[in-house]
Amino acid sequence: MDAHMDQVSTGTGDGAAELSVTQRVLAELRQEIVTAQLAPGSVIREADVAARFRVSKTPVREALQRLLAEDFVMVFPRRGYMVRPVGITDIRNIMDLRLYIEPPLSAIAAKRRPPELIEQLNALLDVQADEQAAPNERLKAAPEFHRLIAAVARNDRVDRLLRTYFDETTRMHYLFQEASAHVLSEDELSAHREILDAITAGEPERASQAMSAHLIESNEALLRSFY
Repeated sequence: MDAHMDQVSTGTGDGAAELSVTQRVLAELRQEIVTAQLAPGSVIREADVAARFRVSKTPVREALQRLLAEDFVMVFPRRGYMVRPVGITDIRNIMDLRLYIEPPLSAIAAKRRPPELIEQLNALLDVQADEQAAPNERLKAAPEFHRLIAAVARNDRVDRLLRTYFDETTRMHYLFQEASAHVLSEDELSAHREILDAITAGEPERASQAMSAHLIESNEALLRSFY
């Protein structure tokens, strides 16, 4: 047995090492689900994942339990896990929750407007607008724009909650051509520019309203992807 696998499976290694293995497996599996490499309905078996990542089943099981808690997978006794499909109700619920959370966070960002935030948001907009950039890089820039704005509040619970919501909506962008096209559209870019302008100008109410309008419009675009 590989020494690293032996350390994880026997529990003789230190806790930090075991945790890092679980985190790595979790990050890889989550990324594969979010980018639709593991499509909805795909079956995930602990043994297969353990062999692929050359680790024991323990960190794989822990990672899958985390994904289960985040609603990315469903469990079937004696069969393994399945990547959970995304439905219209899921998208409506997620976008409703984002609509409750993100506009006030945008207002906080406009009040604080740290210079590094403005610089980073401008850089992300450049990537999102760059037609010569790889599509995946442009798609990544959109949720990162939202994540950085939310991070200004310095609320770890909100960050963890929104990460799951961002990942779920990002998965839609990879599953449906219309959804991904919208992220790269001028409508999306204009909305992000308006939010950034309000934050840069230090106008909390305008930033909140711009984020609300953007999320409502994005929700409509996501729902159209189902039809």
